[in-house]
Amino acid sequence: MNKNADPGLSEVVSVALILTVLIITIAMTALIALPVMGTNADRVHNGDVLLEFCQMKADMDTVWLSNSTNITRQAVFTLSPAADRTEITVFPNLLSAASFGTVSLSYGIPHGEYAEVILTYTSSNMYAEDIEIIYDGGALFQNDRILLPGSVSGSGRYVVVVNTAEVAERSIGGAGVATLEYRLENIVSSGSDHLCVFRMELQ
Repeated sequence: MNKNADPGLSEVVSVALILTVLIITIAMTALIALPVMGTNADRVHNGDVLLEFCQMKADMDTVWLSNSTNITRQAVFTLSPAADRTEITVFPNLLSAASFGTVSLSYGIPHGEYAEVILTYTSSNMYAEDIEIIYDGGALFQNDRILLPGSVSGSGRYVVVVNTAEVAERSIGGAGVATLEYRLENIVSSGSDHLCVFRMELQ
């Protein structure tokens, strides 16, 4: 050991090396690990929202097929990975704090006092690609591509509609959840089509 070595200088060099390693580790984590984990969380959430819409369509189809009127049902949509109920850990959700989504209820093609209902989810992801999911009168679309068609009976269709005097258009955005309550009121004929009249509230 060099008796002329300055102990204070050795401590300064040691601290500098430790800080350098720490800074490099943090930088590598921020540049590589976080984007990878964030992209995975956003993509998993994209798939989860699609499943939530598919389940809602299946439930609505079941309601009008069985003519189950005046029974209130509920669909819950997660707006962001931070609110995703399927995530096992909280840490990936924190990486997507800037990711959020919007669910809106609007009117489509009019049928007298009724209008075909349009439910839309639009994402604004921090890492992964954005998606748009649309439920339009009974058919389900993703990014302008039809996933599940509406129902047809002979030459007519079964169309999910709302009474525009009773159901208000609404949009909910953020990083939490949006809840859709709906119930079938009745099924009426309009030409060759069958209008499945739902009462809906987005909250």
